[in-house]
Amino acid sequence: MVEHSITLINPAFGVYVAHPSPPLGIAYLKAILEKNRIRTVLIDETAGMSTSPKSVETEWVGLTIFTPTAKQAYKMADAYRASGKKVVIGGPHASIMPKEALEHADKVVVGEGENSVLEIFSSKKKIIRGTLVKDIDLIPFPDWHGLPLEKYTAPTRRHPYLKVMTSRGCPWGCVYCFKGIFGRTYRMRSAKNVVDEIENLQKEYGVKEIAFIDDNFSQNRARTVDICREIIQRKIKIAWTCPNGVRVDTMDLPLLKLMKKAGCYQLSFGVESGNQKVLDKVGKGIKLEQVENAVRWAKEAGIETIGFFMIGLPFDNEKTMQETIDFAKKLPLDLVQFTVTVPYPGTELYGMVEKEGKFLVEDWASFGSYSGKAYYEFGDLDKDLVEKMYKKAYKEVYFRPGYVLKRVAKNPKLLLSGIKYFSQMFRKKKS
Repeated sequence: MVEHSITLINPAFGVYVAHPSPPLGIAYLKAILEKNRIRTVLIDETAGMSTSPKSVETEWVGLTIFTPTAKQAYKMADAYRASGKKVVIGGPHASIMPKEALEHADKVVVGEGENSVLEIFSSKKKIIRGTLVKDIDLIPFPDWHGLPLEKYTAPTRRHPYLKVMTSRGCPWGCVYCFKGIFGRTYRMRSAKNVVDEIENLQKEYGVKEIAFIDDNFSQNRARTVDICREIIQRKIKIAWTCPNGVRVDTMDLPLLKLMKKAGCYQLSFGVESGNQKVLDKVGKGIKLEQVENAVRWAKEAGIETIGFFMIGLPFDNEKTMQETIDFAKKLPLDLVQFTVTVPYPGTELYGMVEKEGKFLVEDWASFGSYSGKAYYEFGDLDKDLVEKMYKKAYKEVYFRPGYVLKRVAKNPKLLLSGIKYFSQMFRKKKS
């Protein structure tokens, strides 16, 4: 007999999302809840699903929130509570701002939810603090049933595609990263467990491509090798990428060739800066020479490459940001992505700005790396300089004649859509 019921909602960002991303967090929670006979409904607003207090038939409503979605999520939570529903809030923003979240909820879950989600229904605590799952092989595979899998289309080539997380935690100390959910303790799933999930995704959902979304998929080389060999040994035909980025200091040519053989066709590298001193000061822990080697080896292995760079890092100035742009142009990357550094709450950067800098936005809904806006001033960084360098970065990289011709020949739709997007962005900034 089912004693409780809950609807888990992934709120939209308040803007149209052309390529929504599968909400892995609530899919994991559904698997655990259903295993414990708690009826669970998933709603992903970013994929066009909609709901309202009148349409929800469950006892509880759960909202997972990120900083940019907090404002909208709180309004939703207030509406559900007003209709008589019990509301629980979790996610990164709630984990760093639990008292704020509790103003709009009956309960708040802080940190990893798998070990604590069942306490929602039994504990008298208002703020439930989850503990890290030590053996993540024991977590049930995510339950994706009820979600519109056909809506999840990017950044992939084959559909349907879904996400897989093979490890949790990041031991590195980048000042701009939030560690409040998975922590800094690196925990790995076994290769067998990972590949068992891949086979389940193919059988249960017809998945043709997966995205490994670990913070550090290749952190442990031996395990990365084991995963690739397990895929090859089982003769699994699956395309895969690492869209969140892999560390360049974990790459070598033999490993990349093995990854290619196992189905990897695209890797993203978190480069962030083209200035070594800035990289050192923000705690990235990589060398520019390692970046160059990793990109070159990936190309040699036949794997497409994407480079992630940040404009407006603390300790940046006009000279170092130009060095970042020049370094991006120098590398033989297939695609380049620039973001404006955001001082998210819970990060070391947030504390730095709070102590010695100036925040330029107060509304959580204004936070977002792709807007082209500056979010803080610190040291030599000011609003006009950061926004100028962000636009300059995209113009210098994507409007090079040689690059344009090369991209059009390889993937015209992708490049032309990108140029259209950035042209609109620049026009919007001027208006």
